[in-house]
Amino acid sequence: MLRDLQGWLLWRYEPDGKGGKPLKVPYYADGGKRYGANGSPNDRAKMVRFAAAREAAAKRGMDGVGLALMPEFGITATDFDHCVDADGNVPDEIAQIAARTYTEYSPSGAGVRAFSVGSFGNNKSPTTDTQYGYETFSNSGFVTFTGNVLPICEMLGEDDTVANDPVVNGIIQHLCDTRFGKRAPGSIPDDPFAGHEPKLGLSAEKMEEILKHVSPDIGRDEWIRVGLALHHECAGDDTGFDIWDEWSSDGATYPGTEGLRTQWASFDRRAGQRQRQTTMASVIHMAKQNGYVHTRGTSAPTRAAETHGDRPRFGTLPIYDLSLQPPGEWLIKGVLPDADLVVLFGASGSGKTFVALDMAFAVAQGLPWRGRRVKQGTVVIIAAEGSGGLGKRSLAYAKFHGIDLATVPIHVISAAPNFLEEHDIAAVLTSVRALGDVSLVIVDTLAQVTPGANENGAEDMGRALANLRLIRETAGATVLAVHHAGKDASKGSRGWSGIKAAADAQIEVLRHEDGQREIHIEKMKDGEDGLRFGFKLEVVDLGEDADGDPVTSCVATEADLPVAKTEDKPSRGVVRYGANERHVLEVIESEYADVADVAEHVLVNRCAEMLPQPDKRDQRKFLMRRAIQTLAKRKDGPLAVEHGRVIFCS
Repeated sequence: MLRDLQGWLLWRYEPDGKGGKPLKVPYYADGGKRYGANGSPNDRAKMVRFAAAREAAAKRGMDGVGLALMPEFGITATDFDHCVDADGNVPDEIAQIAARTYTEYSPSGAGVRAFSVGSFGNNKSPTTDTQYGYETFSNSGFVTFTGNVLPICEMLGEDDTVANDPVVNGIIQHLCDTRFGKRAPGSIPDDPFAGHEPKLGLSAEKMEEILKHVSPDIGRDEWIRVGLALHHECAGDDTGFDIWDEWSSDGATYPGTEGLRTQWASFDRRAGQRQRQTTMASVIHMAKQNGYVHTRGTSAPTRAAETHGDRPRFGTLPIYDLSLQPPGEWLIKGVLPDADLVVLFGASGSGKTFVALDMAFAVAQGLPWRGRRVKQGTVVIIAAEGSGGLGKRSLAYAKFHGIDLATVPIHVISAAPNFLEEHDIAAVLTSVRALGDVSLVIVDTLAQVTPGANENGAEDMGRALANLRLIRETAGATVLAVHHAGKDASKGSRGWSGIKAAADAQIEVLRHEDGQREIHIEKMKDGEDGLRFGFKLEVVDLGEDADGDPVTSCVATEADLPVAKTEDKPSRGVVRYGANERHVLEVIESEYADVADVAEHVLVNRCAEMLPQPDKRDQRKFLMRRAIQTLAKRKDGPLAVEHGRVIFCS
């Protein structure tokens, strides 16, 4: 955002001619001094973007770069002069701003400058014996840019954020009112920075997640600091104490709950003293040294200065240069793009998970898939529907293809993260980034990582998609989300229509009425859609279990493409199922995909358990038994019932 504004200048120190401190004189990138009316057409034409200004400053031996504030930018630069004490500390209100938006030290190191979204005018209140100087620049003027970020800003991941934050704006407005007389001082009922140090607004779950990256055996002084930080963040209540107690109990010198309670009570006395307090920012800093990645969630404010290398994220590019760029990369040529998000969906029993696993092994080994070139890379599978079934399917793949699983770079997250929760996202990102260069992350299934979400609503699903894209932004990996088909399979994937719109590609897996299966490239943003591939599920014998019963699984293998039923209009031939039948098939796919059969009463009971408890008469078992019998009566159906056992047909 800031880097991409065409308002950047150079500056250097020059004598003021009156014996005062040197002036920071602005220059254009072409070397000319900035004269004339600020914001005039000539002035605007000579200003450049950040990268060009930085390059020109280095070339011309300038002291730095700076930003000219223009009304259309919608940005305010706020200066706090002579506010940094001898220990590098700043007043509470400035620390609270720095915890939420980009804030840096001034060139002298004695002042601080913060950038925020909004307009607060151009005003100045000088430094006095009792207060620091305060100045705002919204639609004119020039401010230097040092890049020397305040520690709290960097610790909390706000060193690339220009915030439109109510707390930040409230503090700035409060200072404007009291310093510039727009309203009488004290007219705001609730001072936004009342108290000592700013709290970070962390949930109990977030604090527990942070402490997972801090050892309770860190030494007594650091251990006390953790307790003080929790006490401050939780305002002394038992939430903070319980977190401290549980975390401390894993340490070798744990004094017991009563001993901790005595120490906690001493924190109450400290809180009433006017002294600099220890906050959770210190604990986050400890955790970061052990690999913790701190995020504020998907509702983060406007991002500033995001770059890809030295190129601004939203920089411009001549159309001719764009025409010379190479075409997009592929993980599987023409099928799986090296892009942000790909959705692979299908009805229950279609074999979509087997297809996803088949693609995963092709990428991990760099082997051709359906005769198409494959780019080799590490794969991560988030097995949200259970890793046990994935283990059997992988064994089946290895046995069928004659490979050693120990040599295949596929890694599995066996838990089910919630992609609506920021601490779960942070944990996933930490695990993925720890593997280094990852090419593909498979999320199986989208429904399982969005528990309780409104699948038809833009708010929940948009939030989940934004977090899926974070994987691409932080790890550079393509995300393949396995998803379910809707009630009417001819209308595509289930839920919010924005899922398809957000995807770079959408791949449909079909099982036709005659039992034949097909992979259909329904959407390809930068390639050819409409491609179709036939496949079948081959049963692989994996031996016997402890009771001597056979253990089997399946692998997706290449097969002839199903023949369309009519010459003029190829029929999709999609099997239509009722709601109860779909529920039975979903339970089979998620819990019994790696066995050949199951006792009918076991399947009936399991399907019934996974339905909501009815308010009136409980007919769940009756309905599930009838759905199973209906499926068994279908010609070439997905299952059969013989002698009290349900046999799954491949």
